[in-house]
Amino acid sequence: MSNQQESLLDVVTRLTEKQLNLGDRKLSPSDDLWNLGMTSLTCMGLMLEIEDTCGIELPADRLSHETFSSVNGIVAALESAQEGVRVDETVARA
Repeated sequence: MSNQQESLLDVVTRLTEKQLNLGDRKLSPSDDLWNLGMTSLTCMGLMLEIEDTCGIELPADRLSHETFSSVNGIVAALESAQEGVRVDETVARA
């Protein structure tokens, strides 16, 4: 992540606000992103920017309308992906 002090929630919120061109409007973690203008195109752009910024690749099964319905959904998917990587690395070392 760009700033070690910035939480995953803060990073995803910032990137989502940027992708949706919300200007001064601040997102709540539970806001419905599709009602705020999310489209399949902005969703793909957001996903790529999050993966580049956070270094976390979302599994294909998490690339869904439901995952990208809110910042909370995106963060949960990223945390799940991080946990999967940690589990895979632990198994590989054993």
